[in-house]
Amino acid sequence: MPDHAPSETAFTRWRRRAILATAAIAGASLLFSGAGEAFDQMLRSARDGLRSHSASGEVHIVEIDARSIKQIHRWPLPRGAHAATIDSLHAARPRAIAFDVDFSSASEPLEDAKLKAALKRAGGNVILPTLRQAAGAGSSEFSESIPIKSLAENAFLAAVNVIPDTDGYVRQVPLGVATFGTPRPSIPSMIAESKADIGRSFDIDYSIDPATIPRHSMIDVISGRVPAAELAGKRVIIGGTAIEMGDRYVVPRYGVIPGVVIQALAAETLLAGPIPERWSGGWALSLALLLIALTVRPGAGRRRLALFGGGSAGIIALPLITEAAWAVFLPVAPALAALAIAAAGGAAALLQERYRQRTLVDEATGLPNLARLEADLAGRGGGSIVVAHINRFAEIASVLGPAATAQLILRVSERLTFATPDRVIYRSEEANLAWIEAPEDEDTIGDRVEAISSLMRAPVECGRLVDVTLSFGLAAAEAADGKHLAANASLAAARAARKGMRWTKFVESETDETNWQLSLLGELDAAMASGQVWNAYQPKLDLSSGRIFAVEALVRWLHPERGPIGPDSFIPLLEEHGRVRELTTHVLAQSLEDARAWDAAGYPLGVAVNVSATLLADHGFIELVGQMLRASGLPPERLTVEITETAAINSADAAVAALESWRALGVNVSIDDYGTGQSSLGYLQKLPATELKIDKSFIDAVSSDQRNAIMVRSTIALAHELGMKVVAEGIEDRECLDALAAMGCDTGQGYLISRPVTAAAVTDLLAQEALKAA
Repeated sequence: MPDHAPSETAFTRWRRRAILATAAIAGASLLFSGAGEAFDQMLRSARDGLRSHSASGEVHIVEIDARSIKQIHRWPLPRGAHAATIDSLHAARPRAIAFDVDFSSASEPLEDAKLKAALKRAGGNVILPTLRQAAGAGSSEFSESIPIKSLAENAFLAAVNVIPDTDGYVRQVPLGVATFGTPRPSIPSMIAESKADIGRSFDIDYSIDPATIPRHSMIDVISGRVPAAELAGKRVIIGGTAIEMGDRYVVPRYGVIPGVVIQALAAETLLAGPIPERWSGGWALSLALLLIALTVRPGAGRRRLALFGGGSAGIIALPLITEAAWAVFLPVAPALAALAIAAAGGAAALLQERYRQRTLVDEATGLPNLARLEADLAGRGGGSIVVAHINRFAEIASVLGPAATAQLILRVSERLTFATPDRVIYRSEEANLAWIEAPEDEDTIGDRVEAISSLMRAPVECGRLVDVTLSFGLAAAEAADGKHLAANASLAAARAARKGMRWTKFVESETDETNWQLSLLGELDAAMASGQVWNAYQPKLDLSSGRIFAVEALVRWLHPERGPIGPDSFIPLLEEHGRVRELTTHVLAQSLEDARAWDAAGYPLGVAVNVSATLLADHGFIELVGQMLRASGLPPERLTVEITETAAINSADAAVAALESWRALGVNVSIDDYGTGQSSLGYLQKLPATELKIDKSFIDAVSSDQRNAIMVRSTIALAHELGMKVVAEGIEDRECLDALAAMGCDTGQGYLISRPVTAAAVTDLLAQEALKAA
């Protein structure tokens, strides 16, 4: 016994130090890496829900809504409408008037003069916006904008910057920003008459319900339908809420809201009390380590457990107190991590965690893996699995590299966690994330998929901004094991992606479909050699001359047993399995051969060939195309390479570099399906493209829908300003063709002109055209 007691005391002392050291390391790791930020923001949203309250009513929004746009009958809005708004508001004697509307470019001189005069009539007291933002994702350079000189000289200038976090959510705005070397307050600080420290930001209080901020339609203000008494002495912000204006951001608790509402919430935050601050998580971590030091000391076990539990609850509740009393955000994730490590029980728990990391966690991301999913599913006694497949993952990963790809996976998993609380997110495959779904919750999966899709509209920050889309698959619990179930859910997600659906549920027939697809892959080479895979051509009409001057090559597969196989059934499959280069080479070779034949017949046609996004930056393939062009003798400018808008905008730098390589061949570059992605013509001006194809979805109603016509007309005009030709695809009636010609569209394509036909039929069509011309 005399020898045993000292040994026991030494062990206790070692255990106490080991627990404290391990907890300190874990807490400090989260503190300095910022890895616990997502958890802290989740807790903060919960606290904001507990503190939820109405706005003060001091800040009002005059919204440029859909009704205002419709009744004013012009888009973009004439600046005379803004002038009329100022006059109406000024007559009501509000405390402040601010615009969250871009005036950095001149419009029609008369309209600019109207707005200038209205600003003067308001005594120069209207606030106009300035902006300073990064020139691009990951760029150290900034672009700045201020209102045109005639407007800036007659108004106050204030910043409208917002600061998205790495997960795409807007939680902060600045107090002040320097633009063009001049310090300026932000609109919220100016509206709230608060301090405007340059370079200092503050957290928006999302416990304020944005639905309670008074809002008035611009057309109602202009028409005098808003009583002056409602606006007298109030602080008014004017900005767009119509979806067409696109000024929308993702925020905690409320999803996607207009930028002007964010500015109003920020002003309400400053009006409510002291300027919000963020304290270091080190304060809560210090309290947690003190609590651990006290509770691991020798003494009564129950008292230590009560102290530990009560102290932990106090640390969790501490931010609620600091936010309510002093507007101070206090991160507690590092502290909670330290407490969790301490509760795990020291060195033995640490060894167990290391083992778990090796076997149950994805090495690249630290997320639970497929093995963990299998174990958890077995422990629950069954369930269903939902798989979220990252579309175009191979393309994204090849551009980003391993480290940034891992960060992208983590950012996506954080958004899934936010939209599916209380569920563990697993990385079940390289491009797949998954979670377990209780059978009784399957009926609500559609709503949650919609919520996740809304979250994914904001680009993902992983060292650069990347647009990510997800396809979802659900597999019910009949499968034999978790691995089988996850594989079935993955098949369902792949089917959803192919069919352009958000999600689908696995059905047994998908196994047969997979076997059929694998069979197609094996038959591709023989099908190309035998002529089963062939080129159809859809003519392109010069709208000014009314003559066919080019065609687009469209691949077709006539299978001897299955009959015609649509391109949508085999092209995505070839892309997925790395076989699309062979198919594109075959289509290009046939196109060049047919173009030479048309040349010989006296019809020098241009030919357009679609290039998959997976080949866009494939320099080996680009070199091969150059060799094929030179061997054909066809002038390079007669070949057009068509890429989708989505492929062009997913990675700006990579797209510009790749397209410059294509242009170096002398070929034309066309941006296909314009309007289906999230780019703007301002962005597209950076791309070395020569042609813009407006998607059929915008062309269908161009002769009957005035709003659609305005959008198409402005796109054509701006594309011409950028030196690009414009092609309208999907023309099916004469009214549409005439409307597009009147708008100055260069080229038309669609069933009205001709359906896709064989090369021989193109020759006949041109011969008929020549006879008519004669």
